[in-house]
Amino acid sequence: MKKFWIVCLTLLLALVLTACGENASQNDSENGDSQARGGSAPTEISILLSKPEIAKPFEETVKRFEEEHNVKVTVIPLAGQTPFEKMSSLYSSGNPPTIMMVSQEFDTFKGHFLDLTDQPWVEHVLPGMTDFVTVDGKIYGMPVTVEAFGFIYNKAVVEEAIGGAFVPSTVKTHQDLESLFKQLAALEGVEAIHVSPMDWSLGAHLTNPFFAAQSENREERHQFMQDLKDGNVSLADNKVFNGWLKTFDLMKEYNSEKHSPLGTNYDDGPLALAGGKVGLWFMGNWAYPQLQELDPDGEYGFIPVPVSDNPDDYGNSHISVGVPSYWVVDDSRSTPEQQEAALQFLNWLVLDETGQEYAVNKLNLIPVFDNFQIKPEDSLSLSIMEHMESGNTLEWMNSYYPADAWPSMGASLQKYLADHIDKDTLIAELELYWNSVK
Repeated sequence: MKKFWIVCLTLLLALVLTACGENASQNDSENGDSQARGGSAPTEISILLSKPEIAKPFEETVKRFEEEHNVKVTVIPLAGQTPFEKMSSLYSSGNPPTIMMVSQEFDTFKGHFLDLTDQPWVEHVLPGMTDFVTVDGKIYGMPVTVEAFGFIYNKAVVEEAIGGAFVPSTVKTHQDLESLFKQLAALEGVEAIHVSPMDWSLGAHLTNPFFAAQSENREERHQFMQDLKDGNVSLADNKVFNGWLKTFDLMKEYNSEKHSPLGTNYDDGPLALAGGKVGLWFMGNWAYPQLQELDPDGEYGFIPVPVSDNPDDYGNSHISVGVPSYWVVDDSRSTPEQQEAALQFLNWLVLDETGQEYAVNKLNLIPVFDNFQIKPEDSLSLSIMEHMESGNTLEWMNSYYPADAWPSMGASLQKYLADHIDKDTLIAELELYWNSVK
C-alpha cells in the first residue's frame, strides 16, 4: 500500500511539473509575442535643456512624444550651471546626455556628436541655418529656432506719429530713420527711441550689422573679421563701419534716456515701448512675452539698422536673424538604440504635425524649416518670418565672436553712448581689442 501511494504521488508531481512547464512555455511565448508587438521596455534617453524659460512646456512636449513612441525621456536642467559647465561635468563622468541643446559649446565638443547629414529634416532646413554646425560638409546639429534683433517698433505709436499706415520697408536709410525719429519726438509725451545700455545688447547685438553687412558673400565678411584680428583693417576708413556708427549717433541723439544713458536696465525697455513712451527700442524678439503682458493687444515689428543712405546697399533692408542654439546627438557613449530614439524625437519636432504643433504653440519656437504647416501668430514673429521669406536677413556674426568680444566692445560703446569718449577713441579701443585676439 505504501508503494502504491508513493507511485501516485510521483505521478501527481510529474503532472504538476509538466503543467508548470507548459504554462511557463506559454508565458514565454506570450511575452515573445508581446515584445514582437512593441511591448518591450522603452528605450531610455536624456535631453540637456539649456533654455530654462521653456522648461515646463518642454516637459509637456516630451510627454506627448513618449505617448506616441516607445521611448522614455529624462530632461536634464542646467541647475545653475552654464551649458559648457554642465556638458563638461557630464562628459567627465562618462554619462553625457543623449541629446543636448548647444550654442557656442559646439566647437569644443563637436568631436562627440553624431553626423546628422542624412536625416529627413535636413532637406527642409532653410539656407544658412546649419552653417555654424557644419564641419567638412557634414551637419552635426539641428537648429532649434531663430531669434532676431533690430529696431522693434510699436505700430500704434508710429502710426500716430506719421499720421497713417506704417510700412516698415520704407525705412532703410539714415535719412528715413532720422525722419521717423523726428516725427516720433514731435508727439506729446513721446520720445523716439529707448536705447538699452547693457554690454551684451551693445557689444554683441548692435555691433552685428557692421560685421554682417560688410559683404553679401559669407567668406568675405568672415575674412573681414579675420583681417580685423590681423590688424589689416582701418575702421576709420571702412565705409560700412562709418555708416553703422552714424546710425548709433542718431540713436544717441534721440535716446529717451540721453540725460542718463547708462542709468537704465533691461526692464525699462519693454515698459517704455509697450507703454507708448517711445516708438522704437533696439532689442530682440525674446522681449515679446513682456511686451504682450504689458500690452496684450499691441502690434510690433522690426525695422533694420541702416548702414548708409543708399537704400540698395546690403544690410539696409535686413535684420539680424540667427539660430541661438542647436540640437545635437551624442555619438561617444549613447547606444545605437538611444541614438535612433533621439533621431526619432528630432524628426518628430519637424516632420510630424503634432510635433510641429508643440514646437510652435507650446515651445513658442519660430520654424527654420520650409515644411511647417503651423506658423506663429504673434506680430513680432510674423515680422521675422517675413524678413526670412524675402531673404532680407543678416548673419549672426556675433556667434563667431571670441568669448570676451561683446563685454569688451560693449564697454567701449557704453562709454561712447555716455559721451565719455569720442569717435577716434572708440575706434582705437575697438581696434586694440580685435588686434589682441589670438
